[in-house]
Amino acid sequence: PPSRMPVELAALPLHPTATYVGKGFPKFGQPREIAHFSRDASRRVRFDKSGLGAYRTPRLPAALDVGFESYVPKSHDPNEPAPLGDVVAALSHKGVRTTDAHILTYRNNLNKIFGTVYNRKDDWEVGVERCADGTVLLHVMDTERKRAEEARRDERQQRMSYWGYKFEQLSTLDGGEDDGGPLPPVNANEEFCSIVQLSIDRTKLFMAAEIDCAATGGGGAPAAGCVDTAEEAGERRGKARLSGLSVLG
Repeated sequence: PPSRMPVELAALPLHPTATYVGKGFPKFGQPREIAHFSRDASRRVRFDKSGLGAYRTPRLPAALDVGFESYVPKSHDPNEPAPLGDVVAALSHKGVRTTDAHILTYRNNLNKIFGTVYNRKDDWEVGVERCADGTVLLHVMDTERKRAEEARRDERQQRMSYWGYKFEQLSTLDGGEDDGGPLPPVNANEEFCSIVQLSIDRTKLFMAAEIDCAATGGGGAPAAGCVDTAEEAGERRGKARLSGLSVLG
């Protein structure tokens, strides 16, 4: 039978962080949204912006533990945490061809790859698939270590994960009343995903990323940006910097 041991095809040397200071930085093209989709509480996909809330400044301080008992965590296939099939379907819905990009990926994978220089203790995996049309798909994958950590999480760690989602609810106009009335249960399956086109030097990418809410200008006018209240999923899982906001222009 064929060996299941990994085979090294190529390697990239990793130097001390200081080595990269002052070096030439690749040219990044301005991201432009080309498609999007929403998931409802049952994770059904809709090619609209129904899952995108509007940002509002939350009333602080706030008790982020409230509602934890009714919290509905995200459900997904552990072998495919973020299916690219939904991204491809959303692109097709907008008439965008995957052949217009060299690489199709979620932001999660780029965080792993580009952050390696600064985070050398956490291993990571990325599934690579080359399509017949030449486009390379980068699939999100969890390592054995990551799956084991998730399985060992105690109640305290689960609550820390919940805080990020609760803060997201308090930061969106569709999160419910914030005048002391009851709020609906937090359901982590509800989400909005933006797919943008960008380039790194000559490499063209289609990148999908979960976005929490849209920033609004004066008088409720839309602003040129979307807000991610937790910056990335890893921060929701216990390292949430609740004061930090990232904007995708």
